[in-house]
Amino acid sequence: MTLRPPVEPMLAQAAEAVPGPAALRAGVAFEQKLDGHRALLFTAAGPGGTVLVQTRRGALVQDRWPDLVAAAEAQLPHGLVLDGELVVWDTAAGRLSFEALQRRAATRARGALALAARWPASSPSTSCSRTARSC
Repeated sequence: MTLRPPVEPMLAQAAEAVPGPAALRAGVAFEQKLDGHRALLFTAAGPGGTVLVQTRRGALVQDRWPDLVAAAEAQLPHGLVLDGELVVWDTAAGRLSFEALQRRAATRARGALALAARWPASSPSTSCSRTARSC
């Protein structure tokens, strides 16, 4: 079975406090919330396939993230689904930039390539699915 969009992403849930050691041993997990956009990245199911990027609402937006698509094509195996947060690094400021992320998310085609060069994106993943293999 190969997962294809739309797939519902895992979403953060608020908590009053970080779980204690006993909860962690019982299988509870937690993570830092990054200031980004939740998305799923689907690598091609096989040679000649297409990398897809899906928003949390199900829209396909790979045309806005050419740097992520190129990195996935070059570095990730076929049939992989990564669930994570899209973030953008502002090299001039030396930090993540939500403003730059919003500009990248709203720009398509030629403009997306120029913004990718200025503000590279990454996707720290929180979950990974792969058919017939572990991640």
